[in-house]
Amino acid sequence: MIISDALLGLSLTKVLLHLLNFAILFTCLWLILYKPVKKAVQERQDRIAKQRQEAEENLNAAKSAREESERRLGAIDEEIAEKRRASDAAATAAYEETVGRAEERAAVIIHDAEVRAEQETQRAIEEAKDEIKDVAVSLAENIIGSHIDEVDDEMIETAIKDWKNG
Repeated sequence: MIISDALLGLSLTKVLLHLLNFAILFTCLWLILYKPVKKAVQERQDRIAKQRQEAEENLNAAKSAREESERRLGAIDEEIAEKRRASDAAATAAYEETVGRAEERAAVIIHDAEVRAEQETQRAIEEAKDEIKDVAVSLAENIIGSHIDEVDDEMIETAIKDWKNG
């Protein structure tokens, strides 16, 4: 014992008492600190795991919602394209129908104009014939009136009498 007292300056009883104190302190600290800290760490790990799981679920839900949205957008784009094709076809048909009616109307107008022009031409020809006849009669009267003398008057009267008698 003398060696141990000299080395550390402690007696065996003091060393044992210090070891007992250390064991009690360690046990108290173990019970007071380790278990609650371990429990708090475990709760935090559980909470983090739960949050990670919720985040993964939310991410998966977001991915599926995005895929659904993209699928719907694709369907909507296809529907829009189909409606656009249908409206283009309807517009083209309406355009062709309008152009057809316009062409028909133009043909009718042209035909009516040709008929009216032909009628006007015939009327102008008839008027010209009438005027030519009037001018010819007037010219003949002038020519005949200036050449007929008394002898001719007698011949004309004789011809009229013969015609009446005959």
